[in-house]
Amino acid sequence: MTKKVALLAVAALILAGCGSSGGTDGTSTTSDTNTSGGAATTAAVTPTTITLMTSQGWIKDSEYDLADRFEEQTGIHVEYQVVPADQYAALLTTKLNSGEVADIWMAQADKFTIVSSLDVANNAVDLSAEEWVGRFDDSAQAQVSVDGKVYGLMVWDVSDSFSYIYNATIFNELGLTVPTTFEEFKAVCAALLAAGVVPIYEPVADGWHHPLDFFNVAHAYNASDPNLVTELNNNETTLADHPIFQQMIEQMKEVYDAGYWGEYAFSDEYSGLNQALADGRYAMAVMNMTAVQEILDLGGTYSSPTDFGVFPSPYVDNTVIADTPGGPARFIYPKSPNVDAAKQYLAFLAEPDNLQYGIDQGYFNALPFSGLDMNYPSWMATAIDQYKPGTDTVYQNDVSYLNAQWMDFAADLSAYLLGDMDSATVIANLDRRRTEQAEAAGDPAWQ
Repeated sequence: MTKKVALLAVAALILAGCGSSGGTDGTSTTSDTNTSGGAATTAAVTPTTITLMTSQGWIKDSEYDLADRFEEQTGIHVEYQVVPADQYAALLTTKLNSGEVADIWMAQADKFTIVSSLDVANNAVDLSAEEWVGRFDDSAQAQVSVDGKVYGLMVWDVSDSFSYIYNATIFNELGLTVPTTFEEFKAVCAALLAAGVVPIYEPVADGWHHPLDFFNVAHAYNASDPNLVTELNNNETTLADHPIFQQMIEQMKEVYDAGYWGEYAFSDEYSGLNQALADGRYAMAVMNMTAVQEILDLGGTYSSPTDFGVFPSPYVDNTVIADTPGGPARFIYPKSPNVDAAKQYLAFLAEPDNLQYGIDQGYFNALPFSGLDMNYPSWMATAIDQYKPGTDTVYQNDVSYLNAQWMDFAADLSAYLLGDMDSATVIANLDRRRTEQAEAAGDPAWQ
């Protein structure tokens, strides 16, 4: 892997800007390559650099390999500007507002946020005519589309979702079974703690991870009121009107207060999650199912996928792993002088052989494009059959104006866990920010 990645401090980005770069000699570049989605060629390409702004954790190693190949074929170098996850959303907003964003910028896409917060119709290039759009699955495509126009490329495993990964070996040794209710979950946590094992690795320090359970128990919310999503999106009710949301975070605090997240949750980081489970120091964590192989690759105590298992988040007695149709997506800034080169790069990433490379290397089990060979291990296929009936979608992708306030909610949730805010205020703040965003977006349901 070439050294093309820079972990950028926010101050440096704001001062220096991460705007589009021109050619390496300071001039704009021209190219006669095919930018409509076909394979890139090397004919008459002036070497240049395109910049890609991303949050930490969104780019897999397989993409860095592909970027090297892309540069070999085209002479176009991809410079990744990687921003800490807890700072990314605010910085992206600043950059889009100032017009100094990278040639390609990434965002956690959903069909609501791309309109209300990202304004992709003005901040992204219409990619509808690109060849790869015809192979892009409808459900994922909808999360990056507005008024029938496709604005983003999502190379992300949307078949996988966050769930609880647990150490099956430890469970078996202690005679524990998979919890199916919140009370059973607490009992399992108590038994683990009594045995000297920290029940849950919850990395609060990153700022984004600890809200996952709140959004993942969508099935329980839907079961409490089948019309709830529709009524929320039509501004006919609020989250505060439904006690289940306050109950949800109160159960989270109950788990935290009991010490089940361990002594260092507020300083623990996501980067240490795999190792914590590989060492057997922690028994459970909220992760993508694909993380099991990443844990095994560390070469710790455990070597077989059967050493680990999967179950849905059991808060508010949830029993389903919800689908996640959205994910980190790439958008091209329309004022970039390197739009054609950026289109080439997205087209290159979306070529079937290059998509398949990410699957074959184990970074994805599946991708939302037709014509690929998916790679589900048998245990994961079983978990999907058992826990993912396809009946529910994670709440941030189903309810408008939630995804965009993820980090604000995370801050409120942290304050609540520490005793600096009450549960009613946390939920009221979600409703207040939904209203502010809806009114700013001119949503007719809020007029």
